[in-house]
Amino acid sequence: MAIRTLLESLEHHPAPVLRAIAASHGLDVAGVVRNDLPRVLADYLLQPHVLARTLTHLSGQERALLNRLIAHGGLFPAHRVRREYGEVRELGPGGLERERPWEAPISPAERLWYRGLIYSGFGHVGRFRGRVFYIPADLLPLLPPAEEPDDALRLEFVAPPTRVRSAGPDGPVEVAFVVLSEVQRHSPRVDEMQGVLRRVGERLRALEPATGAVERRYLEFVFHMVCRLKLIVSQEGRLRLALADVRRWLQAPRDRRLLSLQRVWASDPLWNDLHHVPGLILEPTGWQNNPLATRERVLHWLRQVPPSRWVSLDAFVAAIKQVDPDFQRPNGDYDSWFIRDARTGAFLRGWASWDAVEGALLRHLITGPLHWLSVVDLGSEADSASPTTFRITPWGAYFLGHDVERPPPPARACIHVAPDGTVTVPPGADDWDRLHLERLSVPLDTPARYRLDRERIVSVLVAGSDPERVMRFLRRAAGGQLPQPVEARLRSWMADFGRVTLRRLVVLEVDEPAVLDAMRRDPSLGRWLGHSLNERTVVVSAGRLQDLVVALRRAGYLPRVVDGDGEEGEGP
Repeated sequence: MAIRTLLESLEHHPAPVLRAIAASHGLDVAGVVRNDLPRVLADYLLQPHVLARTLTHLSGQERALLNRLIAHGGLFPAHRVRREYGEVRELGPGGLERERPWEAPISPAERLWYRGLIYSGFGHVGRFRGRVFYIPADLLPLLPPAEEPDDALRLEFVAPPTRVRSAGPDGPVEVAFVVLSEVQRHSPRVDEMQGVLRRVGERLRALEPATGAVERRYLEFVFHMVCRLKLIVSQEGRLRLALADVRRWLQAPRDRRLLSLQRVWASDPLWNDLHHVPGLILEPTGWQNNPLATRERVLHWLRQVPPSRWVSLDAFVAAIKQVDPDFQRPNGDYDSWFIRDARTGAFLRGWASWDAVEGALLRHLITGPLHWLSVVDLGSEADSASPTTFRITPWGAYFLGHDVERPPPPARACIHVAPDGTVTVPPGADDWDRLHLERLSVPLDTPARYRLDRERIVSVLVAGSDPERVMRFLRRAAGGQLPQPVEARLRSWMADFGRVTLRRLVVLEVDEPAVLDAMRRDPSLGRWLGHSLNERTVVVSAGRLQDLVVALRRAGYLPRVVDGDGEEGEGP
């Protein structure tokens, strides 16, 4: 709304309220008719000496409320005013005469109301749209400026903790790599995602000192983000890699890959953080929250935390509760969301449940997604204790938009193959090459060490590769430094490959040899035909069947397509 002037605001008050405002100032308006009351009051209240006297008699809470409205451009959500500064009783003429609320206001808000400093209407403040309290447009410039910015967090900086939990820049990137590797190796069905996560978890647990936490919810989170990056797609009911996109992603520096994971989470409307808060059960009764808008508000406040300074987690949650309690529910509705406590089963409704819902969500975001994505490190006083502090990491500072330099990526390096077949992947090595290496080897005790494996190499050959292609890949990835014992061992493993060949073919059969001869002479058909089995039969590549059918029809032939048993396909 356009904020009304003082006169316009007073004109919306009933006569008893106007006389009550006059009475609170000791102004005698007994002889003033109703239609003149707003103008008389406006002229009186806008006098500088009257306003100065009024302000000197305000209590600390009344000044705080006035300051809150001034800091927000003169208006503030009514539900927050009532919640933080008390009610303004809505009384009719009889109630006003009986209660005389201007003589004993029940709240700071009510005292300002009867002093004629604040009024009620409809407007919007940020994401909030609804009833507001406001300061009239011509009264606002006469008031002193806000004493301090209202949108500044009051943070509590603390000493460094005894224990630090750092995901590091490689944590989520490494988990994403293992997810991609598992999907590449197994091409699981879409409904087998949990099996993929189980195998990823088992592998990471063996490497926990190097890769950090392997909670199931962490793995589900990273899997979702990898899919949102469109690195994994669904094809014919199976999960497969989008190879072109995967190659570009794996060949980018690791800090850029981390940034892509951070940004895809920040902009993802599908990942609902509230649904993943431990201890909360969300009942699907039709209500909806907006996870993207909520995340944007939390990141807005997180940007006010100086990088590298340790902050109390409790104090951060308390500061959000003070400055932006409705970060998740801008309309201030704490009654229509059906959320239960998983331990007691009790519904968590009303403002009294803020800490159990909003507070729990803030803690989850800090100790969950923001930590998993290396935006924050966590601190505690013991290995097993829950985190009590956090700090913004250098990678988090860059993601949040602070003016910091990104560390340079490590220089490009080749994999190293030892004579015993052990492969080491140094920092800076091409992870696209490493993804292919995973098909030929088994991982060892760290993410960077492998051992070439006969069974996996044979599986790659059976899947369609060939020995020379495998050898070329290993030589290139190793910078041409493939030890002779390793090359000899690989050739011995692959020596018997190809002595027997199975090939999928289609047979084209004609009723007369002359028809086949005519087809071979026709350039549009001859290029599809393979070697002859007899004078009426020729083989055709199975992958080019549809192309051949189209070419035959264009040449005037009407082919009948049947399956291997001689039965025609279903359909008319």
